[in-house]
Amino acid sequence: MNRALAVPAAAALLLVAGCTNDFSPQSDLLAMRVLALQATPLELLPTEDVRVLARNYLQSDVVEAHWTFCPLSAGAVSAYACAVHGPRCEIPLTPATDGSVTTNPTANILDCLASLGVTAPALPPASQVLTVFRYQAVTSSGAVREAVLQVPQWTGAPPSGWERNIPPGIQEVLIGGVQVWAGGHATGTPPNLPLNGTLPVELLIDPATVQNYTDAAGVLQSEAMTGYFYTSGGTFSSGITSGVDTTTNLEGTGIPAGQTTAEVWVVALDLRGGQTVAGPIIVPLGP
Repeated sequence: MNRALAVPAAAALLLVAGCTNDFSPQSDLLAMRVLALQATPLELLPTEDVRVLARNYLQSDVVEAHWTFCPLSAGAVSAYACAVHGPRCEIPLTPATDGSVTTNPTANILDCLASLGVTAPALPPASQVLTVFRYQAVTSSGAVREAVLQVPQWTGAPPSGWERNIPPGIQEVLIGGVQVWAGGHATGTPPNLPLNGTLPVELLIDPATVQNYTDAAGVLQSEAMTGYFYTSGGTFSSGITSGVDTTTNLEGTGIPAGQTTAEVWVVALDLRGGQTVAGPIIVPLGP
């Protein structure tokens, strides 16, 4: 029996569905996994294009990839399904050679409204709508992985003082006290993860990328930075941490005989749609 795995979509605006053994932690990479959907930019002014890229573990195992765009989400209860169905509202997107998709949500929204007989925006000029990007990957074994990202779109000029959301900045990742990731790339080789031993894995997020924002209730909030940790060898004592400087342990348990390295991936989220990926980081295993 399989279970669905999910990032907290209501907050992070990303829903990832996958399959794994019932008794395996979410942090264990046992098969192809959608680690993140990254949008550039994260919030859209009218007429702006947006690019969305899927970051996958075992990208080479993806034999088919399908993208769709919808101008409006039906919400968490419906797993962020499109609120308006039809060929001009829920449209397929053709990926570029790097697997990303680029589209103009404003044009798509107006086209969808026109198909419904609506000639003027139905929302006040300074409102936001949550557009929906749905990604579906089919692996060589026939398994399906799906992820959904909501990208806020302004229908008019944003209010005075608005600051566009930016993704978390990963300053560095340290494993066993050794810096192994900084500046967007691998920087060093971590010590060996001993069988049944542990290595601390520390994630440092740039505090300058922690933003304040006004929530839907009009309350000023500060972003809650969150780290997700994944490994293809051993397991993490905790696969999720909160804060700008957090540590979890990579444990050398359940490593198959003959496996000599593990891939470690770290994803930083601001729980507003911003996602930054560090990895793969190669960790030697044993003795």
